[in-house]
Amino acid sequence: MPIVGPSCTALDTKAKVAPNKLAMSRALGAAFLNHQVEQLEKSVSNAGSGGNWRERRNPDAWRNDPKRANVNIKIAKKRDMQGPERDSSDEKAMRSEREHGREDWHGPKDADVIVVDASVLVHALPRVKKWCRDGREEVVIVPLEALNTLDLLKKGTSPLAQRARAASRILEAQVGTNPRIRVQQDDAFVLWDSIPFRDQPPNSQTASPEWVRRIICCARWETEHATDGDVKLQRKPRIVLAILSQAPELDVPAVAPVSASPVPLPAPQPNRYESRLLGSLVATWAAKAGIEVLEVAPPPPPATITDAPPKGRRSPEEERTKRGQAHTRGRRNSYNRNGERSAAAPGARPGSASSGLVERPPAVMAMMEMVAQPSRVVPCGEYTRDYQTAH
Repeated sequence: MPIVGPSCTALDTKAKVAPNKLAMSRALGAAFLNHQVEQLEKSVSNAGSGGNWRERRNPDAWRNDPKRANVNIKIAKKRDMQGPERDSSDEKAMRSEREHGREDWHGPKDADVIVVDASVLVHALPRVKKWCRDGREEVVIVPLEALNTLDLLKKGTSPLAQRARAASRILEAQVGTNPRIRVQQDDAFVLWDSIPFRDQPPNSQTASPEWVRRIICCARWETEHATDGDVKLQRKPRIVLAILSQAPELDVPAVAPVSASPVPLPAPQPNRYESRLLGSLVATWAAKAGIEVLEVAPPPPPATITDAPPKGRRSPEEERTKRGQAHTRGRRNSYNRNGERSAAAPGARPGSASSGLVERPPAVMAMMEMVAQPSRVVPCGEYTRDYQTAH
């Protein structure tokens, strides 16, 4: 027969109390949540009547306050009254700008279709920008060979490479967004052998560069297929090939002297593809192919500042000279380096010739002259030879 002790009674009591505690905790949690919901509802209703904008609980609370509504209306009216004044000044500025630029950009068009050479893209980029502006009527065709030339020229840090990169950026920004500037299609060319050249024997073996042939074939195709899309044209459109009339002067930076740079700089090497920018060669073959040529003058070079400080490190003599000028800028010595008194400066007062802040004796001036002389490092062998000769 099993013996029932106090331990068994305690276990039964715990088993009965555990479900009661769980149910009580759930009831307390539900009551607490209900209380929180009621408090939130009361605070929302109070915020609707009070209009506390900092809590941002009711976005339409400001509409119930007539004072705030009137303030907003007054500010809006004030802005409306100030608006026309600013708009009128802006309109005047824009109108004057349009009138000023109308003479430069809205003049008669140069041609109906313009095939641009790489020389124009590199050295006459402002003219290309003029053709691409709003209000112009020219259609600009960029040959594929011109893009290839820009890719070959834009490598490096020379002024020519910088201009080629600037032209590439302009084309990337305009092609695709401006319908009047287009790139040559893959099939928009004629065969070189099918072009009837002028002033040239039929069996002539005169060679021309491949890049010149591609430019001429593109321009010839535009000349022959200009009226394919527009049948109702009353006159034949004018197709021209834009080339550079003369070679511009590039602002090549001056090479610093050897003493000014601690490391010898390499000599500037000309780009081997620079010959592709010779507009005269393209113009010669364009005239033989019966293509009208539009010569574009390069823009004038920017004004150079002659008094600009030289770039690179200065030599030791220049450093000493500059340091000496800086020390003697605010004071004037009463003695020269040879020990004689300095003469009075022209236009100075009679008593101000020898009224320096510090009068240096001749011995100090002689020592300063010796220190200011440039010194030379004597090699070891030369010093030994001079010592043996002296003794």
